[in-house]
Amino acid sequence: MIKIVVVGASGKMGRTICRGILDEKDMELVGAVSLQEVGRDIGELVGFGRTGVEIVGSLDKLINMTPQVLIDFSHHSAVDKSVAWAVERGVHVIVGTTGLSQDQLRRYQELSLSSQSNIFIAPNMAIGAVLMMKLSQLASRYFEDCEIIELHHDQKADSPSGTALHTAELLQGIREKEGRTAQHEVEKVTCSRGGLYHNVHIHSIRLPGLVAHQEVIFGTKGQTLIIRHDSTDRGCYLPGLFRAVRSIQNRRGFTYGLDKLLDIG
Repeated sequence: MIKIVVVGASGKMGRTICRGILDEKDMELVGAVSLQEVGRDIGELVGFGRTGVEIVGSLDKLINMTPQVLIDFSHHSAVDKSVAWAVERGVHVIVGTTGLSQDQLRRYQELSLSSQSNIFIAPNMAIGAVLMMKLSQLASRYFEDCEIIELHHDQKADSPSGTALHTAELLQGIREKEGRTAQHEVEKVTCSRGGLYHNVHIHSIRLPGLVAHQEVIFGTKGQTLIIRHDSTDRGCYLPGLFRAVRSIQNRRGFTYGLDKLLDIG
């Protein structure tokens, strides 16, 4: 059994993860951390029934507990504490929280190489989203012009999304072309053309009713190509996440991106 602690357990994604773990035969949820619902049995919170695992307000409350894996889907400002707690105890770390800075990623890589803790971070845990990014990378070899539209629920803390930023980083031909805004263009409303990252315009939409969606639109003379992925239920992240849980003990050091766990070249 893989013993797991979840940070951000009472959030929408955290509840989905905890429920998913409780349904898996080779995993055991041994700790749940959140600032909300402290003292409540996590099983009852997610509709599973009483488990004996009560939500605590901080990792420091998990006294004399050494799980094998810590999963953090809380907030990028809290990830440093999770990583420090795990590294101190030799616990492996999986982070699905977006909004992490490059400095944070560098520190985590250094920590993974100087400790017994393997660290896995992915901007998106949905296998379909990873394939969307891979196909977009392939298409960028043949199209010079591209824009990204990403749509998320109105509670998302960061914009653009980590998926949109990572997609822009992957686009090859687009990155080589400078000056994405034509000289004749005039923005009558500031940022109406979106933000510019790696020479790619990114447009972020935040609305209630959405979960996570992204389309990458390529254009050239006489044709367009749209590659789109829609997450309509947070359960779509579990197959990718659990793939990471089952493999992290054998992935020494630091791993970034779910694509590293998929046979997609």
